[in-house]
Amino acid sequence: MGLRINTNVAALEALRNLSGSDRAQRKSLERLSTGLRINRAADDPSGLVISEQLRSQVRSLRQAAENSQNASNLLGTAESALNEVSSLLTQIRESIVFSLNSNSAEQVAAEQDAVDNAISSIDRIAQTTKFANRNLLDGTSAINVTSTVGSQLSFINVQNAQFDGVSQLTLQLNLTGLASRAGGSGLLLGSAFVSAVGQTIVRITGNKGTEDITLASGAGSANFRSAVNAVTGNTGVFASTNARLYSVEYGSDQTVSVEVVSGTAVFGATSYTNASGIQSDNGADAVANLQGATVSAKGNKLRVLSSFFTGDIRLLDAATAGAGAANKRFKIKKSGLSFQLNTSDALSDRERIGLRNLDPSTLGSKTRSIPGQAGNTITIGGFLTSLQSGGANDLDSSSENALRIIDDVIDQVTDVRAYVGAFQKQTIDTNTASLEVAAENLAASESDIRDLDFAAETAEFTRVQILFQTGTAVLGQANQIAQTVLTLLR
Repeated sequence: MGLRINTNVAALEALRNLSGSDRAQRKSLERLSTGLRINRAADDPSGLVISEQLRSQVRSLRQAAENSQNASNLLGTAESALNEVSSLLTQIRESIVFSLNSNSAEQVAAEQDAVDNAISSIDRIAQTTKFANRNLLDGTSAINVTSTVGSQLSFINVQNAQFDGVSQLTLQLNLTGLASRAGGSGLLLGSAFVSAVGQTIVRITGNKGTEDITLASGAGSANFRSAVNAVTGNTGVFASTNARLYSVEYGSDQTVSVEVVSGTAVFGATSYTNASGIQSDNGADAVANLQGATVSAKGNKLRVLSSFFTGDIRLLDAATAGAGAANKRFKIKKSGLSFQLNTSDALSDRERIGLRNLDPSTLGSKTRSIPGQAGNTITIGGFLTSLQSGGANDLDSSSENALRIIDDVIDQVTDVRAYVGAFQKQTIDTNTASLEVAAENLAASESDIRDLDFAAETAEFTRVQILFQTGTAVLGQANQIAQTVLTLLR
């Protein structure tokens, strides 16, 4: 063993160990002060990579959840306005029903004033309902149909569409089966009324109700047609110019039933009496597809539910199948309301919906004509604005058709409300809940990787603190070793 003063190996060893304890103590203090196990890449390179990815995901999910909440608020604003519109439409219907039972011109005028004000209020709501600076119900939040080809399509309402990298979609409706009214060639062997033998009572039943018409002996087709058309509003059945019976509307839910209660009615070459029983027929729904997507139909009203298009299409009564398919093509523009539901750029993470225009001039339908009494023509259908004073269907002009129009408008607004409510509940709200759970789970995963276990770290800090104190004391002792050389010089 040798005694050296130039190089104190024991002190160097003690210093090295003390430096290690100091580094460990500083690292432990850093972790305790930040609450993080990983403060820099050197602490755990692979853990840092995973935790940064998880942190990014968590923040994106939280932003997506906030997006969904904003979307829910927007739709709630639209729903509140739609609720008021529905209430106003109900009041309009009450006024129409009242006018049908009133013989006082003053009372009808008062109800007409109520109708006018209600329609003006609907127009005001449509023009002023906003979320921030975005109008919701004036058509600017609709998915716009930019063009239609031909004259087969009466109305298109787009509720949802997917535009995969394009600004416009061209869609083709393929009509393979026509809608039909009940009656016609499917009723009474397809024959028209010819005459009544003896006084004859014929019972006509349609979707709206039943009426008995009385025909004098020898009454011909003109008498029969006039009698049937006089009660069309009560039955939903009319007689055509060739004296065949038809339902006013189209579809499989439409029915026409005829029963000879007494006497004899001759249809074509066949005589029908009470013993012949009830003759009935049902209509048919259109059969179609939209570029292969399934279409459900109720008469000429089509409902499309597909991955690229959701909405309603109404065909004209004169729509044709097969030939002339190009007459059922239309284009829609990338517009409406766009919602980012999740954190990626996948189509499945985005939804684009349209809120239809609630301007009174757009609510309702195009007019149609059916035969009326004495060879006259009855116009049915129309738009809500036609119920205003001076319109073709105001309370003085045509309360009966006004009732048809308001029922159609109520159905249209109800459909909008139903879609908005379903989208808000089943898509937006469930998406918000899902995002919040996902963010919670990912935050827990990140915490497991990156956050500090304070109990374990406190124990570690206590250990390295003791080592540091011990190392300091040992270094002091090691520094005293060289001084023992002085004893040799005494």
